[in-house]
Parts: sequence; structure tokens; C-alpha cells
Amino acid sequence: MTASRRLGSAWKWVAPIVLVQGAGGEEPPRPPTAPGPVSFLDDVAPLLVQKCIACHNAKKAESKYDLTTFTRLAKGGQQGVDITLEPGQPEESRLVELIRHDGEPRMPHKQGPLASEAVALIERWVKEGARYDGDNPDEDWVALLRRRARIIVPERYQTTVPIASVAFSPDGTAVATSGNHEVNLWKIPDGTPGHRLRGVAERVHEIAYSPNGHWLATASGDPGRAGSVKLWSALPSGQAEPGRQLFEGDDSVFAVAFSPDSAQVAAAGSDRTIRVWDVESGKLLTTIDDHADWILGLAFSPDGRLLATASRDKTSKVFDWAKKATLATFAGHADTVYSVAFTPDGRRIATGGGDGLIRIWNPTEDAKQEASLSGFKGPVFRVRYSPDGQNLVASSADRTVRVFQGNQPRLTLEGHTDWIHALAISPDGLTIASGSWDGDVRLWRLADGKPAGTFLAAPGLSKLTSTAP
Repeated sequence: MTASRRLGSAWKWVAPIVLVQGAGGEEPPRPPTAPGPVSFLDDVAPLLVQKCIACHNAKKAESKYDLTTFTRLAKGGQQGVDITLEPGQPEESRLVELIRHDGEPRMPHKQGPLASEAVALIERWVKEGARYDGDNPDEDWVALLRRRARIIVPERYQTTVPIASVAFSPDGTAVATSGNHEVNLWKIPDGTPGHRLRGVAERVHEIAYSPNGHWLATASGDPGRAGSVKLWSALPSGQAEPGRQLFEGDDSVFAVAFSPDSAQVAAAGSDRTIRVWDVESGKLLTTIDDHADWILGLAFSPDGRLLATASRDKTSKVFDWAKKATLATFAGHADTVYSVAFTPDGRRIATGGGDGLIRIWNPTEDAKQEASLSGFKGPVFRVRYSPDGQNLVASSADRTVRVFQGNQPRLTLEGHTDWIHALAISPDGLTIASGSWDGDVRLWRLADGKPAGTFLAAPGLSKLTSTAP
């Protein structure tokens, strides 16, 4: 199984979440024979979001078929001569023909067909008149469903949660970890649970604290359904309270980063667009489109002028974000580039890739590669430089965290039992935090690699074993 496929499938392990009013599951929200008229927003739309919207949206409309508004759904795609919806006549409706299992083309095309109960429910809706029960047929009903959804997160998780991101608070007294529809804050080294920041999309892909300690940002998303960037007001002792939502879209946001002066925050994701906002006002300052595939990582240069990216298109790029100028493209990786980091002096850039390599680049000399660091037995998901620039730390699918000094291996940290997708270094440069798909967060001493603590980052299951001196 490829890295990108498993990144998606691993999220099937998450704790139970109840979604109310318009959030789709694997089965129809109601039996097709239930009494009462079938509702488009409550019954039909969640099925289309779950199975079809990822390939039929405003930015990616396969066969020119965009389902994001009711008007566009009814209009159809490149087969415009066909009537997509014929109210009262399922047999004459192109939509019904596409979702049935017995023909080609079929929708959804790239995944399994809709359950027979789901097909029957949509057929019944068309037979009842194919009515739209929203206020405006030209409204983005995917966004409308997000607003209607009510998410109930259990107080106590029943199982562990894959950890996609971990971040130290600027004072080093707490770490934030990704949960399911939430971010969990923990005091260290004793692992006391702190705030649970709710109101984010299903999968929190990255967490970042502003260097001045005033803000926490989240990049999250539900694949093919929703994506968001949100700011939280950071408070003393590892607490936080809601700030503002900077962005809401139709697909996942994977990366978020603050500028060194905390004045700007940047984010990017599956729509291949970089966005930069002013933190205080929330104003969108610029957008940059220069990647051919998902953007998975972001990093500001130490002076805040440059922005580096990591992408599924196998490249890393450097931008002068204010001028929207592409300054360099690093194209040496043979697979997805997952992560990118500047050295503290800004003279080098490290990238981690799906080819199991870290590559070191000089951004000022024609995108020259200066070194290639190997030894990993799987994709390199995260690369981080220590504050003094002496150590480069990386985490991998091979269940290890490795520390390099002067481009030479110095330490290999072992203990996780699954992929390590989350990595952070404390502001004082003394401690590494790593988070894995096994749900563990582990603390390590950077100086000698000795464990400093371990805890399950799942409310109700968390138990830290501190080995700090």
C-alpha cells in the first residue's frame, strides 16, 4: 500500500463520533422505505458528499459535472443533452442511471458503488419530484451541510487516535496534539490534560503555535468534503480559546505555518493553493498557485520573506510570497515531498520525501542540492531543525526518529510501533516530541536520545510514564 493511500485509510481507526444533520456515513441516513418524503439536504446530499463530491466539485469536475449546487447537479456535465434530473421519472434521469451498478459510465467512478439502499433512496427522491428543500438552489450545499452539521465528540475516547501533528507551546510547558474533530492540549512532563479545542474538521493535519505565543493555528479537513484554517487565542498554562476561522473550503488543508514575527500565517492543502493572512486582522494578503498537486508542508524563512513548500507533485518550491514570485524549484525527490524546513540562518533547506531520503538544498545557488541523507526504510514525513541549527531531526514510516548533525547520523530513536507522522522540537532545543499512528506521543532528550516520557494522546485513555530526571 502506498504512503498516500495509507494516510487516508489509517483514519478509519478514530474514536466514535456522532454526526447529526447532514454528515454522511457508510449507510443511508434513513431506510429507503421509511415514511415521509425524502429530503435532499438530510438524505440525498450526504450520500453525494461521501461518494461523489471529491471528483465533481467546482475545482475538479470530472466529465464537467459539478455537484456543488443543486442547479449544477440538475444541469449535468459534458453529456448536456441528457436530462440529469427528470422529476417524477427515475428511469429518465441521468443521475439515477449513473449511480446504478449495471452500466458505464458509473458514479462514483473510482471507488465502490453506492449501496443498493442508497440507490433506492435517491430513486425514491427523484420519483417524489426531486425537490430541493434549501432556500437557494444556487447555494453551495456542501458548505450548507457543514453549517448544519452538529458534531458530538465523546468525553472519553474508546480507542487510540492516530497522531498527525504535535506542537510545543512557545514556553515549552505544554504540547498540542491532533485529535478527531478537536485539538488536545497536555501539560508536560506530567501529561495532565488541558483544553480540548473543538469545532475543527474531522482530521487535524497540522498544528502550529505563533512564535510570540499569542496564537495557535490548525489546518484540518475531511477528504473531499471540507477543509478549514482556524486561529485560537493561546492562553497561559497551555490553554486556548476560539479565535477566528480564516478559511473554509471543500477539501483538506494539510499545512499551516506562522511567520517568525507572528504577523502572518500561511496554509495550503489539496487545492494546491497557498494562502497567506494577516494574523491580527484576518485579512487575506495573497494567494499563490504554482504546484501541480497537493501541498503537504510549509515553512517560512527566518526573515519571514520567503515561503517554502512540500508537495505531492514531487517538488519543493521557494516563493517570495509578498511578490508572488517563484524563486526556486527543487525537483530531486522520486516521490511525494512531505515536509520542508529552513535552517535557523536561512541558508539551507531540508526536505523529506516518500523516497525515504532527506535532501539538503541551497536556495540561493540555482536550487543546488548539497546533500542526501539516507538510512530510512520508509517515507520521511517530518523534518525539523533544532533552534541552534546544529541538529536535523526527522520522523519516518519506519517507526524511527533520527537525528543528524553535520549531515551525519547521530541518534536513532526507537519505541513507536507505527508510522511517525508528527514531530516537534521544544523552543529551548532540549526535547523532541513525536507522535505516531499508534496513538502514542513520546518525549526524547535531544542531547542523548533518552526517553523523557510517553503518553496516549486520547482523552480518557491518556497515561504518561515520565522518565525525565
